[in-house]
Amino acid sequence: MGIVSLHPSSRRRHCEARQVDAFPSPGEASTPARFCRDEKGSVAIEFAFIAVVFLTILFGIMSYGFQFATRIALSHAVSEGGRAAVAGLDDGQREEFARDAIQRAVESYSPLVNWSGIEVLDPQWRDTENGRVGDITITYTDNRFSFLPFIPTPDEVMRVSTTYIVTDPDG
Repeated sequence: MGIVSLHPSSRRRHCEARQVDAFPSPGEASTPARFCRDEKGSVAIEFAFIAVVFLTILFGIMSYGFQFATRIALSHAVSEGGRAAVAGLDDGQREEFARDAIQRAVESYSPLVNWSGIEVLDPQWRDTENGRVGDITITYTDNRFSFLPFIPTPDEVMRVSTTYIVTDPDG
């Protein structure tokens, strides 16, 4: 019958209760005596307990980091699309400029953001008293970074949008 213990004092108490000489004279070491004073492997067992928790936290931080970095990259891409759209002379040209700028921005974040997962929704332009207002929206679908089943992930489809106002500086 063996005993598994991580602390040497509890092992000594067990050896004293069974009246086993934990420190026999040379040449008299029996198996129970060797077990009572042997501490080999206790560090490996302690490491196994700690490593599971440590690695779970580490991979959780990495997973959330990738997800947040993707969200920031998408926000930057849609902002670049909005800035580029302002330079267009009509709605068709604005949409073309926005799509090109979004694609350039997304490709600069490769391999974090995959262009094939991006869908640029048709920009919606409308007239207001402040000028011409455009809403630019992209959706992104990617589940490459949700590799831990016990860590919650954001929605499968990320949706990012921005609104830009194009005004005539002459009034």
